[in-house]
Amino acid sequence: MGQKASLVVEVEIDAPVEVVKLLFKDFPRFPEWSSWSIEPVVSSKKIDDLMPMEKMKVDVKDTKLTATLLRNDPDVFEWEGGLWPLVTGRHEFSWRASRKTPGGTTFTQRENWHGLIVFLWKPG
Repeated sequence: MGQKASLVVEVEIDAPVEVVKLLFKDFPRFPEWSSWSIEPVVSSKKIDDLMPMEKMKVDVKDTKLTATLLRNDPDVFEWEGGLWPLVTGRHEFSWRASRKTPGGTTFTQRENWHGLIVFLWKPG
């Protein structure tokens, strides 16, 4: 039903994997470097304790929605949410030791959207 779109971005970061992971999972500080924010629905939950299928609150450019956590692995964080049936997205973030930057991290963001108005969607 509807259209599909996807985006993959890979960035080399000159910092160790553990540092990148800690910064990414420091959700209260997201607004310092990101145009969107994310937090557990249960505010007392720690990020590393979140389990698949738990709900999170996401604010993307003043559009508030509830998302479902799909993966919270040591090297991947993935969630899905949107405004079904208009647009729903699956968002995956991963980090691994870089093969290009000694001591650095390769950070990958994968986005997959589907829905009735995806043809209007302009990632970025």
